[in-house]
Amino acid sequence: METRLLKKQMTAAYQYSYVRLVLNYYTLFETIGEAPVIPERIIAYCQQLNGLLKEHCSGKDVEEGLLKLREDITHEVEVLTSYTDCFQIYEYVLNRLERKFMTLPETGHDDESFAKRLTGFVTDTRETAVINGRIRQIIGQLPVRLTKQKFFSLVMEGLSVYIGSPLENLNDMMYTLRTESMAKLPSGMEEGHKGLFELLEQFRREDYGNMTAEGYEEASSKLALACEGLMDESGLYIMLQDIINDFCVMVFAKPETVIDVKEEELYCSMAAEILEKFTNEDYSPANEDFFDRLTQLEGRQETYYERYLRTELPEESDERNKDPDYVKAVNVDKLLSGSSFVELKGRNTEKETGKAEETAVVDRSYLEKTAKEYFEELEEVFSGVSRPVVRAIMAKVLSDLPVFFNSIEEIQAYIEGSLKSCLDETEKETCKELLEELMDDENKLV
Repeated sequence: METRLLKKQMTAAYQYSYVRLVLNYYTLFETIGEAPVIPERIIAYCQQLNGLLKEHCSGKDVEEGLLKLREDITHEVEVLTSYTDCFQIYEYVLNRLERKFMTLPETGHDDESFAKRLTGFVTDTRETAVINGRIRQIIGQLPVRLTKQKFFSLVMEGLSVYIGSPLENLNDMMYTLRTESMAKLPSGMEEGHKGLFELLEQFRREDYGNMTAEGYEEASSKLALACEGLMDESGLYIMLQDIINDFCVMVFAKPETVIDVKEEELYCSMAAEILEKFTNEDYSPANEDFFDRLTQLEGRQETYYERYLRTELPEESDERNKDPDYVKAVNVDKLLSGSSFVELKGRNTEKETGKAEETAVVDRSYLEKTAKEYFEELEEVFSGVSRPVVRAIMAKVLSDLPVFFNSIEEIQAYIEGSLKSCLDETEKETCKELLEELMDDENKLV
């Protein structure tokens, strides 16, 4: 990669990320200090980050430890995301029990007229992406009364669009389906999350068919509390990861960076002050001098990022992927993309991992083999949960798939069939209510 181009781009990236790191690091410091309770694991990760920053400021190479910390936090968020996916399944189940224990107004629509109304909602836009999104949302809320064979057949229909496309596309979809249907959960889910793990087991063993009003209230309350905790904890991990990503950019870009000594001293002094207070667990507000320097950072993020964007990376090629400088520049670009958990390109550029997979495409036999493996995993999940949970999983999977209908008539027939096949009037009314809310929310956005 051309040296002048590399230095220009890496300098802008370094300046941008250093400013962001200082600002976000202070925000993290304030958040930790103000929160009544912080999970011990997050405190431990903050201490690791502080240690790496201290080593970096003393001139030590921290790249390996930093990337390991980034990997660990990515795994933590993967675990929390899996808990969220699992609890969404049980939220679906509990939502459909609500009218058994509470008196709520009826929607007042018969199945046929409501199906027509939903179909009209789907087709009142010309944008294909919006139409498909609405179809998937509707499928995710409709009652499910399918045999396993019919369900598997619909999944195959949805997956068949991947025939002829790169293997990576199908594999990404299968990852989504597996994680959101509880067919594949990350390792170490119990570690550090004993309460959530026990609650998940409680929901799995629950007899929803014979649930009492008291049981319903207790389960709903526990679910709401767990989801709130997951949201708060995930927010802290994302805050941490964004700081780590900027730290990674600084480490990658530093060798090629050309920066004024006084500018770097400003950023370094501010990061050092936060680090000292963090290390001493002194969560009192910073002094006036610190805030004066903080105001000097205003507007710099935008300036540096605009400067970074002016220098475009050359298009990727096999030859360029062998250039360590190019790989480093690609990783910096990934870290500045706004995706907190983006996977980085391997630093060992001679290794061509996954190249065959990138060029291979999905054929019918590969699709059938992949689907068969997934269906076997689902069979195992279904055997360990009650029927309402199986239905919730089916609804989630069908709503994740590419749209498998070939005409508006098919969509309306599916909607009408789903409503008419549900003989539980309380569940059906809840589904209609949720779909009414969906349509109202969409209309507010128009």
